[in-house]
Amino acid sequence: MSARPGGALSRQLGLLDSVAIIVGVVIGVGIFRVPASIAEYLSSPLLVLGVWVVGGLLALCGGLCYAELSAAFPRTGGDYVYLRESYGPCLGFLFGWTQLLVIRPGNLAGIAYIFAEYAAYFAPLPAWGLRALAVAAIALLTGLNLWGLRFGRAAQHLLTGAKVLGLLLLALAGLALAEGANLEASVQPPSQLPLPLALGTALIFAMWTYGGWNESTYVAGEMKNPARDLPRSIALALFLIVGLYLTLNAVFLAGIPPAELPKSGMVAAVVVERFLGGPGGGLVALLVTVSALGALNGTVLTSSRLTYAFGADHPRFALLAGVHPRFHTPAAALLLNGLWSALLVCSGTFDQLIGYTSAVTWLFFALIAAGLFVLRRRHPLLERPYRVWAPLPPLFIAASLWLTYCAVDYSPLGSLAGLGILLAGLPLYYLIRPAPRA
Repeated sequence: MSARPGGALSRQLGLLDSVAIIVGVVIGVGIFRVPASIAEYLSSPLLVLGVWVVGGLLALCGGLCYAELSAAFPRTGGDYVYLRESYGPCLGFLFGWTQLLVIRPGNLAGIAYIFAEYAAYFAPLPAWGLRALAVAAIALLTGLNLWGLRFGRAAQHLLTGAKVLGLLLLALAGLALAEGANLEASVQPPSQLPLPLALGTALIFAMWTYGGWNESTYVAGEMKNPARDLPRSIALALFLIVGLYLTLNAVFLAGIPPAELPKSGMVAAVVVERFLGGPGGGLVALLVTVSALGALNGTVLTSSRLTYAFGADHPRFALLAGVHPRFHTPAAALLLNGLWSALLVCSGTFDQLIGYTSAVTWLFFALIAAGLFVLRRRHPLLERPYRVWAPLPPLFIAASLWLTYCAVDYSPLGSLAGLGILLAGLPLYYLIRPAPRA
């Protein structure tokens, strides 16, 4: 997408505006489900809390790397622009291709699975029933967004408050604790991985919950003083988010015995039910269910626009840019995203869906951070209003490559599928790229 001639984004956003955007994007529904997955790999509450701290610091490192990139290239497109400027159009295409078939639909399927698990609080379902309910939610919201943007937007407005209410109720449950969390390791976790791999796998799940920190830099072109306010807003927002996540995890650890936590997918509902009784757990389950629907609706809406843009940029995929003649919505993109996400839901569990997306996600993060050094060498005179502290990019690159390895070790088949789709885009790019001019 390119700006119209003579047009420019209006710089109206300040520090607090950026903090609000980051917090709103990052805090989703993962915190209501991921702690149970982490407990599969770590038995020590201190290690569990440490993973959340490390995850926040890693997100901060990545966010500051992105801050330099977005301040130097304040353009629409984010990651796509950074990869294209660093390595050329081929890698930019591969990123868009992978977003299309791996990252976005995988995240959509994961959110749908969380919705189904919490909805099943009211009527327990077998595994196939959970998948059917998740697919039904994807189909319903895809149809709603296909019907018209105003319906998808109205649904989003109705669903956004549930997340805040759920978090407040959990905070109240935490205040009701008579004793703090037991910080001593008790039982052996179900997984018997060596500690480095166990920590890496747990961190993969935690980072899924921190997801969205990289999107915070997309508003750099609309900030009054991005060089000053962007890194400050990233640091402040992540400080608030880490504090909230640590508080909630302390509540979970205090409310659920370590031996039971891996089996308690609906950790939020289980904890509140134990402190406030059955009605409290039911209320939290309802709030998380509605919140997950809101996150799912937003993901359906935004993912279809990304698919639409991909089709508009590449003539061979022009079908994906098709617009419904009556409803004026990206019908082809919505249908493709809905069908592919539904297939992913049917293919595995929540944990397996995370394995499908994680390896390619962290591989691209490593490439984008490494692109900092490529761009500094290729464009030494380019104005950089903000320059990240020198040790952070190598640290983030190393952590990203480590998490890529941990993701492959955790889910070899899922990672192979995601990486296979990525590599399949390579011959496709050379097949569809325009012929060079004579």
